Amino acid sequence: MKKLLLVLSLISFTPLASVIPNEPHIYVEGTSDFGVFPDQIQVSVSLKAVNFDAEVAKLEVDQKSLKLFEAMQKLNVEKSDITATPLQINPAFEYEDRKKIDKGTSVSRNVDIVLKDLKKYPQLNDILVNVGITSKISSTVKVSKENELKKKALMLALKDARIKAESLAELQNKKIKNVHSISEFKTRDDSSYNLKPEQRIYGQSYTVTERRLRVTPPPPSVFEVGEMRVTATVYVVYTIE
Repeated sequence: MKKLLLVLSLISFTPLASVIPNEPHIYVEGTSDFGVFPDQIQVSVSLKAVNFDAEVAKLEVDQKSLKLFEAMQKLNVEKSDITATPLQINPAFEYEDRKKIDKGTSVSRNVDIVLKDLKKYPQLNDILVNVGITSKISSTVKVSKENELKKKALMLALKDARIKAESLAELQNKKIKNVHSISEFKTRDDSSYNLKPEQRIYGQSYTVTERRLRVTPPPPSVFEVGEMRVTATVYVVYTIE
């Protein structure tokens, strides 16, 4: 399970004195939590070659890059959904018995692929193996409409806060009057030094690291995309009549 922290600032944090009014008020916490299923997956791969001849290493990475891009076209992945970094060329070393051994030159490039059809994920894994990518592969499920989901979560949290405030006021034969302040940060004294926005979308991720051997990817039935949770927390101060 990998958490993806998505932060949306609602207001700027102000001193406690301005957040809590001197007049009668109710301070409530509103929350929301609902599930969504991801509609895309981002696959990050590392293309790497090591050789005493830098040109040979570069040629190997270029060939793998070309094969990968051609395979993505056959998989109908848009060019805009493929991002490649420039080549990184560095000396290559390994340590044997605490001795630094020169291995030549390391040439590498990172490629990010956004797959918008999750059913094609097993096919993508097969392609990566066929291309000869056996170093580092990581995959993260995502949602395409993050901002809309965050806004929905905030609105639901605000509604929850108002319902709580109205219920508390009614118990004292009072009515809420105005909203004095709204924040995603706790404004109680005991948490003033630990301010953390409580809004996030998190879900399952599938990660394979340091694949140095040619390994057949798991069958399609093994990879199942789990539900993600969208949550938000707001702190609202209402004045009361």
